[in-house]
Amino acid sequence: MLSSNLRLNQQALFSSTISLKISDAQIKKHLRDPRVRQLKDERCSLYLKFNKARTGGTWVLMEYKNGSQFGHRIGKYPATQARHVMELVSIASQRIAAGEKAECSGFETVDQLINWHVEREFKLHRSTTQRLQNLKSMAEQHVSCMFEGWPVMKLCHQTVDKQLIQPMFQQGYSLSYVRANFNLMKTAYSAAKKVKKITVNPMSDVRFKDFFGETFSISAEQVRGCRFNTDQLPEALMTIEKADPDKRLLLTLIIAHGTRIGETRKAKWEHIDLIQKRWTIPAEDTKNGKPVVYPLTEGMVELLRSYQEWQAVQGYQTGMLFPLSKRSRKPIHSTTASEWVRDISKRKWSAHDLRKRARTIWLELGIDYIVCEALLNHARDKLDQAYIYTHMELQKKDALKTYHQWLNSCWHNWLLPISIPATTLH
Repeated sequence: MLSSNLRLNQQALFSSTISLKISDAQIKKHLRDPRVRQLKDERCSLYLKFNKARTGGTWVLMEYKNGSQFGHRIGKYPATQARHVMELVSIASQRIAAGEKAECSGFETVDQLINWHVEREFKLHRSTTQRLQNLKSMAEQHVSCMFEGWPVMKLCHQTVDKQLIQPMFQQGYSLSYVRANFNLMKTAYSAAKKVKKITVNPMSDVRFKDFFGETFSISAEQVRGCRFNTDQLPEALMTIEKADPDKRLLLTLIIAHGTRIGETRKAKWEHIDLIQKRWTIPAEDTKNGKPVVYPLTEGMVELLRSYQEWQAVQGYQTGMLFPLSKRSRKPIHSTTASEWVRDISKRKWSAHDLRKRARTIWLELGIDYIVCEALLNHARDKLDQAYIYTHMELQKKDALKTYHQWLNSCWHNWLLPISIPATTLH
């Protein structure tokens, strides 16, 4: 038999309603009883309607007017705990009295909260387009799917470690990228708390450094050794040469010049001079705000010519080497570029590993340290700059020629021009 407090509410949507002073303890007690469909608070016309999964429910404030009743959803449980719900009741009552919309959407699961946060960031547009796309990508590919259906309040250090941190490390993602996904969760929960979408933030005491031992240094891990060895180059060059033309060229440019992936994906045809055999990355596209010029070897010029022809045959009408679409004047997003690298490397190495390996090989080939630093576009002191201004362009040309000849010995077809099927030519 149910408690004597059970009353049949003819107006309610559910058959089993318990009338009491709602508390978190009472909610947990009645959630375990499948016969109870909702709780009615004795203090006001507030109901907590349990969901079918018995993991939470919806707070509904009833309004009675002119002989009719209207239900206003003002929050979700457990996102809004019983000890905080009266604050929402007060706010909703004021809105109802003023003739305003009183409904307040809440969250039952982690992925709902994360998706809300990403959508909100796009609407506020306080960040760059690239950052917004990165947030969306991290949410869709990692955080939301890893916590899909997970109760919004059931988060703790152990849960985040098991569901997010360890799986991402096992899949080969870098420490900085794992931390970026973790920070997305932290920021989303903090934002939801500030605008009263949730009344308790279970992520407030969860810190990224707590996932590692006391002797672990994040800064030291970030400068860990290169995961790409010199003896892996022949196989890598062969795999890259057989990839789709756009993916192939992106990785080939990085290997051939030691460029950053973020700078490479933004490459424009107007900055590539196939006559003077020179590729310029302007200051606005470099990490340190300093322009850099790369001499182009004969083989690289031929590859770029064939790629330009391939783009034309494919119908590309853009000035970008790696555009978002055939008519877009914007480059692919950083997440897309990184995915291209991961697809080809099978997550065994990153674009930054290629850049670090290039520098190591340059030094092994006897290329001057300052020339290596210039090719990497690292910050330089005044003494280095004086040397660079008088000698550097010729030195870089000789260095890249020597390096590309060495790469030819690893895989002779790595700069083979892109073939265009005869059926596509007119």
